[in-house]
Amino acid sequence: MEICHKKNCSEGVLLTGLGLLLLVTMLLKQSFRPKSVLICTAALLLGLGLLFRSLSRQCARADRLEELDERNLLIQLRSKGLAFTIVQNALLVLCLLSAAGGVLRSGSREAQLVFGGMLVLSGLLWFLSFLVELLCGIHYERRL
Repeated sequence: MEICHKKNCSEGVLLTGLGLLLLVTMLLKQSFRPKSVLICTAALLLGLGLLFRSLSRQCARADRLEELDERNLLIQLRSKGLAFTIVQNALLVLCLLSAAGGVLRSGSREAQLVFGGMLVLSGLLWFLSFLVELLCGIHYERRL
């Protein structure tokens, strides 16, 4: 047998391993909750399906063609861009809310520490995302 699609194979091995690990954990604890059984079944079925698709030449060719489809690439690009913008805006709102909370709760030392920590962390993450966006823009402007 030859692995025709390495990405699907690695994802299949990972999902199958997680499903088996969950199954062993459920057997050892003897805790068969419906949610755990559903997750275990889904992980095993998806993992084994991906493993099968990675070993089949026809399925691997179809998967590669689907990955390289221009419409799918455009959808992926737009969704990642929108997700990044949403995360940046959420960090900025969290930064502003934590600053406002620190000002409004200025009488309590513990509240100031909590809101100050949230302000520093969210501000640092927002700045980091802004910096990464700027550096990626410079990189692709030189490349394209």
